[in-house]
Amino acid sequence: MREPLRPLLPVALWLPLGGWLGALVLFAAVVAPAAFRTLPSRELAGDLVGRILPVLDGYGIAAGLWLAILGRALGRGRLAVLIPCVLAALCGFSLLALAPRIHTLRPQMREAVVAPELRARFARLHAASVGLYAATAFGALGLAILHSREDAKKIREIP
Repeated sequence: MREPLRPLLPVALWLPLGGWLGALVLFAAVVAPAAFRTLPSRELAGDLVGRILPVLDGYGIAAGLWLAILGRALGRGRLAVLIPCVLAALCGFSLLALAPRIHTLRPQMREAVVAPELRARFARLHAASVGLYAATAFGALGLAILHSREDAKKIREIP
């Protein structure tokens, strides 16, 4: 790494990490609850949420990989590389494995009569999706704490 660019690495780390955390919190605390409270049906709210989650997952994959690279470049240790890689993998699993399964079940869930086993399968997939989302959000928060501690050490070293 060229020395003149080195001071920009923390900025290159905090912008995507802060944006990711902000988006995760905004979606969970504001967007999803508002959709289910204000839209005329749960189906419409689910459709809206179903369109936003893949965007968050795609960003999570890219941000996770970028943050792993920056964690390595900043010499922040194994956790600073491992955590964002795991978070990117969780987002990838959500995007490529869970979301398509939920998407294929959604039209069947709108029928007048839904078989109990289908309802149970949808509930399990939804619970897995919520669990992955929560794990990603808490992992990103943990990553922010890790990096803030590292930054605080650097600040204390300044004469």
